[in-house]
Amino acid sequence: MAAPEITLTHLAGPPDRPVVLVGPSIGTRVQRLWAATAAHLPDHRVIGWDLPGHGRSAPTEEPFSTAELAAQVLRAVDCAVGGSNRLHYAGDSFGGCVGLQLALDHPARFATMTILCSGAKIATADVWRERIALVHREGMRPIQQASPQRWFGTRIAEQPTQDSRAVVEEVADVDAFSYSLACAALAEFDVRDRLSDIQIPLLAVAGADDLVTTPDQHRGLAAQTPGARVEVLDGVAHLAPLEDPLTTAVLLEKHFREGT
Repeated sequence: MAAPEITLTHLAGPPDRPVVLVGPSIGTRVQRLWAATAAHLPDHRVIGWDLPGHGRSAPTEEPFSTAELAAQVLRAVDCAVGGSNRLHYAGDSFGGCVGLQLALDHPARFATMTILCSGAKIATADVWRERIALVHREGMRPIQQASPQRWFGTRIAEQPTQDSRAVVEEVADVDAFSYSLACAALAEFDVRDRLSDIQIPLLAVAGADDLVTTPDQHRGLAAQTPGARVEVLDGVAHLAPLEDPLTTAVLLEKHFREGT
């Protein structure tokens, strides 16, 4: 396996503010997913990273693990802001898995950790292998068609936004082979037996309507992680930073203050 190339995007804030590194859900661009939340974090410099073949990151043909991806994300941000700064991290779905990996492998680099709509293990390996086979057969179209049902809760269902429409449209732009490699990384990712080793202040944010990573799964993760807290967002499913950016930002700001 080889570490994929990762490209960062500056989302908000001046360069002299504390850095918040944010990560995406598989199938999304970090700018689309996080821009609205970042706009509500004026006291921080918010920097996002994109998965290979998503958004600004180049496609890859080389398999990668979540640990390799996490290390490459940290290398990219160290090149951008320097390796001496302690960071806040917040990641949605796969971005949250990367956050847990960073908390385990590079704990000294992070002041706080937030995972949103995520988990120490997401779905089963068979689910991801079935999705890989589907993408190899039919490309990204069926993934795009199924995304709204997986991603959105009643808040977006009742009042769609420009961003909620665009995030679905942008699935068609994702490199299919890179997407399948990200699915393969998720199939192998499982840190459930290592949660007790996490010593960074951890906030787990769940969507009340999320059928992929449920509130009960977040509560189970927090129960195994020293000092972790859980917040549940009403009307939200799997893309909390896009579905409810203001509440997400308020929760993050509070966690940053209390965790440092």
